[in-house]
Amino acid sequence: MGRLTNLRDLVGAIKDKASQSKAAAINNSLHLSLLRATTHDPFTLSNPKHIATLLSYGHGSRATASAAIEALMDRLQHTHDSSVAVKCLLIVHQIVKQGSFILQDQLSVYPSSGGRNYLKLSNFRDNSSPVSWELSCWVRW
Repeated sequence: MGRLTNLRDLVGAIKDKASQSKAAAINNSLHLSLLRATTHDPFTLSNPKHIATLLSYGHGSRATASAAIEALMDRLQHTHDSSVAVKCLLIVHQIVKQGSFILQDQLSVYPSSGGRNYLKLSNFRDNSSPVSWELSCWVRW
């Protein structure tokens, strides 16, 4: 079990680096800061600098705020890693708590444009380790 966990952590770290390198190569600062704020490492918190960068997208136009919310929700919906999901939900909490009106507005409008509730995560499961299972319970709650 320990070796499988180490292998899973290694694969997660490689996926993080590859995604960050791809975002840096195409010069996409939104995706780069989102990837750096929502890493696969379950034992590290998101850097406040990267969260502040994501929150700063709400000070521009509605188009940039919409792109930030769309990237965050895509990351949340397409992940199978519980630590990434928890970090995405913490960023959603930060947007509700400290985000600008434009970001909050885009967050509330986003479900109506797609016709589904993107925060409904009742079927989320990550059985890869006991820590992941515990985090999955928090994501589903």
